[in-house]
Amino acid sequence: MTPKHIFLIGFMGSGKTTVGKLLADHLNLPFVDSDKWIEERNGKSVGEIFETKGEAFFREEEWAFLNASKDFEKSVISLGGGLPAIENSLELIHQIGLSIYLNVSLLTLIQRLKLEREFRPKLKDLNDAEFHPFIESLLSERVQYYKQAKLIMPNERNKPNELVDKIEKELIKLSF
Repeated sequence: MTPKHIFLIGFMGSGKTTVGKLLADHLNLPFVDSDKWIEERNGKSVGEIFETKGEAFFREEEWAFLNASKDFEKSVISLGGGLPAIENSLELIHQIGLSIYLNVSLLTLIQRLKLEREFRPKLKDLNDAEFHPFIESLLSERVQYYKQAKLIMPNERNKPNELVDKIEKELIKLSF
């Protein structure tokens, strides 16, 4: 079966939304962000969902999104950083699409996320001493899932357009 979607996976701050929008534009496909879908479905921001309904509810919503994506038209889809760690999610991702892991080093993630941690529910309440160890620990838990992607694309020093060009070349090799 030819993959229907392109799923971008990776840790928060890895560039999934930025790269996803550009890639969708280059491929003339719709762009879908799982977090935005969940926000629209619940009428609340991700942060509000975490605060009022908890992380477990949010993970259930991510699973619901993944199941709903089977019925979407062919799209470029940015998945939340924790979604690939949900039981059986990678199997479903690989059934309905091609997964691409945007791989970014711990140091780069920390630099990027320090600038936006107030917008990240899992980071906003951490003090400076807790921040780095938390990121390192969470990344080490999740990287085993990310590395199961069909394509692993380093996103360390690339400008977003350069990375999109590299991804497009890989998609051509895969006859996507």
